[in-house]
Parts: sequence; structure tokens; C-alpha cells
Amino acid sequence: MNEYVILEDEEIIHYVDNLNWNLPKDIQRESMEVLSQVHPDKVDLLIPKFGKETWGNAIYILRKMGYPRNRGALPLLAGQIMDRNWPGSLEALEIFREIGKRMSTPFIENECSKAIKQKDNDWLEHLQYACESLGITEEDFNDAQQYKMMITLAEQ
Repeated sequence: MNEYVILEDEEIIHYVDNLNWNLPKDIQRESMEVLSQVHPDKVDLLIPKFGKETWGNAIYILRKMGYPRNRGALPLLAGQIMDRNWPGSLEALEIFREIGKRMSTPFIENECSKAIKQKDNDWLEHLQYACESLGITEEDFNDAQQYKMMITLAEQ
């Protein structure tokens, strides 16, 4: 049986803030050690909406945790693919590669739906790159029209 560190949400957020790449390495390492033991029900707290300075370290922890332990963070990891220049974005893509196309596709397709609604062609281009990288094709999407729209808009 796995042993997890029991932390309140506020404590997790404190440690996540200490993943900031501008802080001393020993503070980052200590936070990474603690957060790597967070219960699977709390892994979604590792990736804050704001705070790009923490994303790379947080995604590193989630990759190290592996699937299925990092499952709760997968929707947020898919959101990191919005821009593959963001810290940790390519590492997030590797997490999806590790869990496989069948498990990854619904998360990528969901992000695709959001990007189409927002008419964000740059985001769609990054998602197209993710699909190509992961071997996700039109046949893998539940909504083939959405895939086609992603390709069309990404190339504009």
C-alpha cells in the first residue's frame, strides 16, 4: 500500500509556490519531495492556472508519479499544450505519450473543442502538433468534424 503525505489544500499551494524556478534550488527540491507524495485526489492542485514559473517542476513531479496516480491532473496537463513554448508543455506531451493514444485522445479532443469555440488558431496549431506527435488521427476523435476543423483552422 502506498504511503501519502496528508496535506491541506493551502499547504499544497504553499509547496507549489515553492516550485518557482526563481527560488533557491534547495527550496524547490524540498517542495518536489513533499509534493511527490501527495495523494492522487490532490494532484490537480500541482498545476496552478497562473504561475508559469512553477509549471515545469510540477509537470516533472506528475510525470515521475506516473499513471494512474497522476490521472486527476490530466485535464490540466492537456491545457498545458495550449502553447508548447510554455514551461513543461513538451513534458506534458510526454505524459500523454506514456499513457497511450487511447487514454490521451479524450483530453486532447476536449482541448480542441475549447480552442475551436474560442477561435484560437494558435492553440489549434499546438493541438495539431500534439496529435501528430501522439499519432492521434481523425479516426481517434469521437467527433471527426472537430478534428477536421482543427486541421483547417490551425493551417490558417
